[in-house]
Amino acid sequence: MFNESIPTIDLPGYTLVKKFTSRKNSVFLVENTVDDDKPKYLVYKKYAYSERMQAETEMLRLLKVKGVAVPEIYWTGQDHLLLEYIEGPLLLDCYCRQEDTCDHLDASTHQLIIRLCSWFKDFYSAVQSIYGKQILMGDVNFRNFIIGEKVFGLDLEECHEGRIEKEVGSLCAFALTYNPSFTMWKMAIVSDLIRVFTYELNLDRKILQKEVENELLFLAQIRGTVEKINIFLATNSLDNIFKYNGS
Repeated sequence: MFNESIPTIDLPGYTLVKKFTSRKNSVFLVENTVDDDKPKYLVYKKYAYSERMQAETEMLRLLKVKGVAVPEIYWTGQDHLLLEYIEGPLLLDCYCRQEDTCDHLDASTHQLIIRLCSWFKDFYSAVQSIYGKQILMGDVNFRNFIIGEKVFGLDLEECHEGRIEKEVGSLCAFALTYNPSFTMWKMAIVSDLIRVFTYELNLDRKILQKEVENELLFLAQIRGTVEKINIFLATNSLDNIFKYNGS
């Protein structure tokens, strides 16, 4: 329910319910108390940089037309959007919960990977048809996906041109390094992820492996875990993940 410690916003008819975790912007769940033309609950996203708001607004509207599972925009302000509230757990929460309840790759985790890959296929196909070049989502942190009836992608303000192998490499790096990092379960999941994404998206496996290594080192620089990543790479664990997939 409403938390008195949550600040108010200059948005008549809407009450802040809770704050979402976001390292870039201010994002809240808001309750609509006056406008019958909009849903009861919406997401209020206030941007730190106006150019990123413009980029995400364009991307969300274009992807929605193409049928990609992304939130609908209900209102555009000077520095904020009111977005569709998608009910369901974050991919990160599903991922961590499945590791807590199962010590091996099971059918439900495999299906989650397939569903996630399906969203990326839709996204890549849509942006290719829109822009005539390969555009990446940009930030594939597992907090940027909601698992509902469909997988929904969020946070599209950092989309940019690039190779899909780089993006899937980043996805694998995140999957391997959520705490606790480099568990046997995580390596099995990433092995399956590599297999599914490589087949469905026709990826170059050698390039993908190099990108996974690059993205691991990139995350390590940010998190201050370079020594741990170097140990992981020195033990040929990444090579083994890809060998298991028949590379």
